[in-house]
Amino acid sequence: YDAFLSFRGSETRHHIAASLYKALLREGVHAFTDDQSLNRGEQIQPALFNAIEGSRVFYVVISKGYASSIWCLQELARICYCVETSARRVLPIFYDVDPSEVRKQIGCFGKAFAKHEERLRGDKETMEEVQRWREALTRVANRSGWVIGNESYCVHIPEMVRKKHLSLLPSTSGIALASSTIIHAIRTYDVFVSFRGLDTRNNFAALLLQALHRNGIDAFNDNVHVMKGEFIEYELYKAIDGSRNFIVVFSKNYASSTWCLRELARICKNIETSTRRILPIFYVVDPLKVQKQSGCYEKAFLDHEERFRVAKEREQVWRWRKALKQVSHLPCLHIQNDLWCQTTLIQCKIMRL
Repeated sequence: YDAFLSFRGSETRHHIAASLYKALLREGVHAFTDDQSLNRGEQIQPALFNAIEGSRVFYVVISKGYASSIWCLQELARICYCVETSARRVLPIFYDVDPSEVRKQIGCFGKAFAKHEERLRGDKETMEEVQRWREALTRVANRSGWVIGNESYCVHIPEMVRKKHLSLLPSTSGIALASSTIIHAIRTYDVFVSFRGLDTRNNFAALLLQALHRNGIDAFNDNVHVMKGEFIEYELYKAIDGSRNFIVVFSKNYASSTWCLRELARICKNIETSTRRILPIFYVVDPLKVQKQSGCYEKAFLDHEERFRVAKEREQVWRWRKALKQVSHLPCLHIQNDLWCQTTLIQCKIMRL
């Protein structure tokens, strides 16, 4: 098959999964989906695994109940094995879920795994398989994909089936990741914008990126400049290293994201040895709470310190605190709402970058 679709049938079969399958067929893509490609009476698991191993590209539609399904998790583990051992690509679709919840297995994903572990407790071999499911989910969530809602998936379908996503180029993993840093030159951007997607992607950050573009400022946008299926962290670091200046949007949940804190630490590392500048923007959050790391920022760091107990990991959290303190005390903008885009003064301040 050209493509294999993995999805939770009870949540997505009759809308996004069906729409994606039909769109792939219209583009001449030979796609596998269990309700269309399995013969009646055929054993399901062997047929699914054979289809996965014989497919070139994998679409994984991660919905709220995806991790509740052992079938889905078994598919995902086999998909990850195929991607890691051959030049194939996995394309995640986060359907009505926050990628960070998938990555960290919290919220409904945490509850699903807690039930699996409770039910399978005492069986060492099966518990090891559950751990493989966790690792597979994390690996897929670490890749660039589409974050869409129930009301907007039709808008994204044409983008999902473009031929560039179905190319057989190897993903940047393992040796390919290491060599790509040598082969590919780092693209230069005018500005890298660091923001918490959960808080700002569909409002403030989107308006900010649009305003920068209108003013002729080449700003890095992960939705535009990162190839779907690539490892996000590597692409973000490459973009940070290749940016002239930085905007950091501190919102309520910024410090809750290890992605954001890693970006911030990388940004600080870059400005230590160059004349590049940072513009902090406090978006609907009290600047003093950010600067003093109190309130929701204090809770976020306490959670990180509880989670990262190994000495080396605790040192990483300390670097995040240091980077946050450094950037939050710089000359800044304090934004109370999204109407700032109409303000010439603020646009002029941004242009100073």
